[in-house]
Amino acid sequence: MWQALKRAANKVGIKENIGTHTMRKTFGYFRREMGVPLQRLMRVFNHSSEAITLKYLGYTQEEDNEIYESINL
Repeated sequence: MWQALKRAANKVGIKENIGTHTMRKTFGYFRREMGVPLQRLMRVFNHSSEAITLKYLGYTQEEDNEIYESINL
């Protein structure tokens, strides 16, 4: 599967290292953006904490800060 995915990526011009794990993380990221509860994704990925899942999906403290900064008081 990894080789087929890598060939497909190369055909469309993606030069970065890509594999099935990349797809797993991308799946989780977009499901989270679509509103799937973090706890469900945590179970899907078999993580022991929400913090691990957030880090795995690439969420940062800066993104959390943007939520607060966007509030107009």
